[in-house]
Amino acid sequence: MSFGDHLEELRHCLLMALAGVAVATVGCLLIGKHLLAIIYHPLLVVQHANGLSPNLTALSPTAGFAAFLKIGFLSGLIVSMPWVMYQIWKFVSTGLYDHERRFVRAIVPTSTALFVTGVLFVYYVVLPVVLNFFVSFNRSFPVSDLAPTAFQRLLLPSTEEADAPVPAAPPLKLPVLRSDPATPADGDAWINESTRRLVTKTPSGIYSVGLEPGANSVAVRSRFAIDFYISFVLMLALGFGIAFETPLVVFFLAWAGLVTTAAMRGARRYVILVCVVLGAVLTPPDVVSQLLLAGPMYLLFELGLLAARTVDKRHASAAG
Repeated sequence: MSFGDHLEELRHCLLMALAGVAVATVGCLLIGKHLLAIIYHPLLVVQHANGLSPNLTALSPTAGFAAFLKIGFLSGLIVSMPWVMYQIWKFVSTGLYDHERRFVRAIVPTSTALFVTGVLFVYYVVLPVVLNFFVSFNRSFPVSDLAPTAFQRLLLPSTEEADAPVPAAPPLKLPVLRSDPATPADGDAWINESTRRLVTKTPSGIYSVGLEPGANSVAVRSRFAIDFYISFVLMLALGFGIAFETPLVVFFLAWAGLVTTAAMRGARRYVILVCVVLGAVLTPPDVVSQLLLAGPMYLLFELGLLAARTVDKRHASAAG
């Protein structure tokens, strides 16, 4: 092919790749709310398990809509990635030898599968562990004694009336139900044990308020903003998706003859250091997620070494 033909082929592949991204993005925007529900479901489960109201907070009027658009565009990019990789391969394959074409043909689906595996590992393993750790850690901050000192009493409003003894009264008893009654009457009140909410029926509708475990409130409430939470999840997903490409990188280095498997085995201590550093760079700034990335990354490095042994055997048989 002439240089002009190569440019025309490149233009065609780019247009087809962009068209695939656009179609996938539109499709993901159509189901954007369902994608959002999937992404914040691990947080809601952790919040409910720790006795908190399962919800996210919008800190600005446009926060929810911005999160919807962000999820739609990024999900469209991820979904269309195999098609984009196919277009790249279609353009590059014209300048490769037959054995190189076979290798690249195997790389595209393998790379996609490893990236998806990393994202699923984040969703089903990393997120529950990390979120439960931080929610539990935040709940460990108790409310200190709120009684003012002698000097503070001079500056603050008097609390003598509030501290006066209250006449004893019989405790209010409410029914504890596993689910809401089918036809409650106006004025009925009950505690839903499943959702941990205090519910009452009024002429204008049903109202409820969340309940927290313990007699006292905590000093730090785990209420996460929707935009910050989505950025947190996407950073983890991107970091783990890239890290799970480690076996493919190791195998490519051995296949191309850039680094021998013996040299990579001898550099294990440096690989551990690199895994820790990458864990700190590719994840949010917390030790838990960094360790959850560094550990699997090193195991994937060892897996890549096992796969690279097949390359050594082929080189040895070819040399013999």
